[in-house]
This record gives sequence, structure tokens and C-alpha cells, in this order.
Amino acid sequence: MLDAAAEFFAEKGFDVTSIDEIATEARVSKGAVYHHFADKRAIFDEVFQVSQAEVLAHVRKAITTASGDEDDRQPWLVAVTAVQDFLDSYVTDARKRSLLRQSASVLGVRRCREIDDELALPLVLGLLEELRARGELKDVSIKMAGTVIFGTLCEAATTLALADDHEKAGREASQVVSHMLSGLLKNAS
Repeated sequence: MLDAAAEFFAEKGFDVTSIDEIATEARVSKGAVYHHFADKRAIFDEVFQVSQAEVLAHVRKAITTASGDEDDRQPWLVAVTAVQDFLDSYVTDARKRSLLRQSASVLGVRRCREIDDELALPLVLGLLEELRARGELKDVSIKMAGTVIFGTLCEAATTLALADDHEKAGREASQVVSHMLSGLLKNAS
């Protein structure tokens, strides 16, 4: 059901997608859809969560690759890699861009933030804690820095999702976010 719903939401949009279409494509009854989901918005919520989890799985994989040996780990390089891969997930996947564009209007800003706080914010906070533990981070509130950084990343991702040239917007967003984040480093000029 979720795959069918994701395809319809991404291709046609939330407003014009019907429960009937989702049920037909998923080869289940309309009653089966309502057994699992209260309404179409609940389906979109789940589809969006899955999409965001996929983005973060991609980021975690990139972080693991960039991390190398624990002794050689360079948290700043890991953070920059995470930013790049987060944005690249939207640059390279039209479905994720479409779902992101619709998320605030379908779910509301508060629900989108709840999803982000649950799925992504812990990753950002973990990277900041690692930078602090290594003595590389200026004396800032980790919670506030993480919230502001992730808010910036969300705005960058949304902006590139709305852009006519999402590849160019993705490159520009990655550059700007990286420069902004470098200001948190103790050795930043």
C-alpha cells in the first residue's frame, strides 16, 4: 500500500490521489486500507516518514564510509559528508523531492518537525557532541545548534526541491550550509 501511495502522491499529488486508486494499485480492498490507516493524511504521514528514513539511512551509510577508523575519525569531514549526502538524497530522487514539497501543506509544519526531531535531529546532535568531545566546537548549546542546523538543512532541502534546477540548487545549498557550519568550529577564521 505504501509503495502505491508514494507513487501516486509523488506523481499526481496528495490532493488528487484517492484511496480507491491506492487500494486498486496495491491490490487490496478499500476496507483494508482503512483498516491500517484512518485517512489519506495518515497514509501520507507514513509514506513521508519512510521517505525521510531512507534519506537518513543514506546519510548514515555515507557517514560510516567517511568515518574510517575510530582513531582517524575526523568529525568535521563526517559532518560535511552528512550535509552533502542529505541534500544529494533530494537532488537525485524526484519522488523524495515531491513528497518534501507537499509535506508541510499535507501534514502541517508541527508534524513535519516532530518527524524530523524523531528521525534526524539525534544524528545532528550526535555529530555536534563528537565535535565538542574532540575540542573542535565553539562553546555553544548543542541542542540549539543542532536544532538551528537541522532547520537550515530542511530549508535548504525544501528550496532545492522547489527549484527548477535542483542540481544547481543542491550544490549551492551544500556550499552555503558548509560555510555556515564552519563558523561553529574553534579554528574557524
